[in-house]
Amino acid sequence: MTTLAIEARLTEADEVRRSSFLLLSCVLVLLALGIVMVYSAAAVRSAEAGGSPFQPLVAHGVKVAVGLALMAAAARLDPRRLARCATVFYVVTLVLLALVLVPGVGIESHGSRRWFSLPAIAGFALQPSELAKLSLVAFLASRLARKPDVGASFRHGFLPAAAAVLLPGSLILLETDFGTFVLLTALGFLLLLLAGARVSHLVLLAAFTLPPALLFLSSNPSTRYVFDRLGAFVGRPAVARAATAPALQQIDFAESALRVGGPTGVGLGGGRHKLFFLPECENDFILAVIGEELGFVGTTCVVVLFALLLWSGARILMGIRHRFGFFVVAGVLVTIAMQALMNVFVAVRFAPVKGIPLPFLSSGGSSLAVLCLGVGIVLSIARHRDAAGSELGPEESAAGAARRVP
Repeated sequence: MTTLAIEARLTEADEVRRSSFLLLSCVLVLLALGIVMVYSAAAVRSAEAGGSPFQPLVAHGVKVAVGLALMAAAARLDPRRLARCATVFYVVTLVLLALVLVPGVGIESHGSRRWFSLPAIAGFALQPSELAKLSLVAFLASRLARKPDVGASFRHGFLPAAAAVLLPGSLILLETDFGTFVLLTALGFLLLLLAGARVSHLVLLAAFTLPPALLFLSSNPSTRYVFDRLGAFVGRPAVARAATAPALQQIDFAESALRVGGPTGVGLGGGRHKLFFLPECENDFILAVIGEELGFVGTTCVVVLFALLLWSGARILMGIRHRFGFFVVAGVLVTIAMQALMNVFVAVRFAPVKGIPLPFLSSGGSSLAVLCLGVGIVLSIARHRDAAGSELGPEESAAGAARRVP
């Protein structure tokens, strides 16, 4: 290797280290802000329910502590070990997704069966669909590292990879978690397109899978709400059922909270929409609480933090030299970006209610833990960006991976 090549790699390594520090800093600031805002959103209602006003603070603090512990452990993990365990991780997630559908095993809430209760951890319930996002990313990255010809053949290349996306997606759809189903399948197929899958193959698959999926959604009473909410959102109230009214009202109240907040907000803890109009506002509508209490300045800071996080992640991505790491980092970044966009779009009335938490800020324990685990894996891959091994695939820069996109 020439002197110029060595110097280029050293400069690239420094850039990856700086980007890793910036990414970690953004995540820690978002977690700290989340602790403050979840406490502000839930303290009064907790006291009115007969509990301690500090109970939400303690419960969310435990979730953040678990997330940070997972992040620290994952940051020390060798990516080669993750690549070897990716298939096991994926299969275990499929088993959990199936078990949560069993009556008496999974917890049913709001007409959906999505959680396992973990009484040993205060306020924590395991949601396998959140784990499915990371396990799918790891499994697809492992497969794409070993078999890069995903676009060569529909039957032998694209179809097996697509089945790996649709299998957990179908189980999540049976849980009636349509928002997570959309997010998971979009994530999986975006990774396949990034790996070189043909758009024509994706269109052909959609032609065969969308009709039965739409038939299932429209004929199943537990999933018909998807069309009701969508019809009401686009201005067809006659299509909406009474069950969708609370969700539509939440969008109205979230928009009102953002409008009341104005430029600088009504002050931390001074918001009123969280007391009377936004149930579970510490989760799906945490941005509305931020907007009302911290104003446009607060919401802009949140958006800037996510933009810096994704920008630093993209800088890390450009320095990864093996295919497995490239696709894992890309998958984690796409997950964070899509989840943040879906949550923000609901809060500002650009999309119907989906039940997607805002990354690192909402109180959802499973989402917080899995995202922190994903960030830890990104930091680990950044440290081992030049790692070698058959599990990681051949050495390749981000530019080389991008050239495969059709």
